[in-house]
Amino acid sequence: MRTARSFLFPLVATLLALAPSLSFAADASVVGTWQLQSWVTTDAETAAVTNVFGAHPSGYLIYTAGGHMAVVLGADARRNLSGDRYTSPVEERAQAFSTSVAYSGTYTLTADGIKHQVQTATFQNWVGTEQFRYVDVKGETMTIKTPPLQGPPDGRTKVTTLVWKRLD
Repeated sequence: MRTARSFLFPLVATLLALAPSLSFAADASVVGTWQLQSWVTTDAETAAVTNVFGAHPSGYLIYTAGGHMAVVLGADARRNLSGDRYTSPVEERAQAFSTSVAYSGTYTLTADGIKHQVQTATFQNWVGTEQFRYVDVKGETMTIKTPPLQGPPDGRTKVTTLVWKRLD
């Protein structure tokens, strides 16, 4: 019996030490690079559907096996700036900012979905926050939805849905 304890204790200690990394490996279905297919909001009251960044938005979402994530989204038909990002007219820079979203950080899988712990973002107000999303992966398609949220531009309650295609 003493031999079994001396064997099991180091094994259990090793598994506990590896537990944080094992939690991500447990559901590898989200790990990879994903390309945005659509991004819509659905009004909770009227069920009206709106293309957030146009009919053909662009974007990539990356989840690593080590628990990091990054996302960048751009509106359909974004215009080039007339100069660089520092010297272009303020109106052009404001338009560029309002037609793109990017953030990165870490993520945690939960029984209900995924939590993004935001560490850097184009929208500074999100830094240090946790953004929860419902996730459904079917084959090479991942659908991510927000809980009902009140927000811009009209303050109405909406659910945002992003559909992604796996690239790798």
